[in-house]
Amino acid sequence: MRLCVVVGCLLALAGPLPAANILLNSSFEYWLLGVPVGWLTSELLYPGSAVQDSSSNSGTYCVKLVGGDSAAFVSTVAVVRAGYSYNFSGFARVPGVLGGSFLLQFLSLQGGTVGSPELLPAYFSGESYREYTRWVTAPDSAALLSVSFTTLPSLEAFVDDVTLDDTTAGAVQEQRETGIRGRREEGSSVRKVVGLWAGPERAGSDVRLYDPLGRRVVGRPARGGVYFAPRERQE
Repeated sequence: MRLCVVVGCLLALAGPLPAANILLNSSFEYWLLGVPVGWLTSELLYPGSAVQDSSSNSGTYCVKLVGGDSAAFVSTVAVVRAGYSYNFSGFARVPGVLGGSFLLQFLSLQGGTVGSPELLPAYFSGESYREYTRWVTAPDSAALLSVSFTTLPSLEAFVDDVTLDDTTAGAVQEQRETGIRGRREEGSSVRKVVGLWAGPERAGSDVRLYDPLGRRVVGRPARGGVYFAPRERQE
């Protein structure tokens, strides 16, 4: 029931979100009653374990997690579509050797787990933040993606700028001067993305296509998705 309430709130507030990122309050700038809006934290169970802090990666605030006798966490869920890919990014500052982990877990609409979790351990970064990224594809029957960061007891970490980008054609924003990874040779001019295709019907045989990871697509794409067509920039 609690999960359904949280999902309902996220759906109701999803309208004003930017097109690409589908996580609400991803930079933890907005707080209500000691909890970041759109997120659940261990603060409700263990006061002092997940607090607002000004040592942010960007903006004004971040979440400071302090594991005492138990783990501290911050967590949210996003609505996803089976078969579609999403690009996760999260920043963590870890003063000690270990600070915890980001955890990505797909869920069914009823809240049951779907597929295997993706674990991204966060390591020592001193006074600076380190970015952790992962490209994930929603399996069949997945309707939600749980995104969380958890510290173990007695560990401490700062978390900020946690985003989940929808890579479908309606959400991907064209990036100027975007290089195609692994395709640029010494002395060649910079390549730039000039087209997006939502499916194979838009891709002609004379167009060189790359997937969002920069891999060359051989022949016509076998399924719908986002593909990039590069060209040499005109000087």
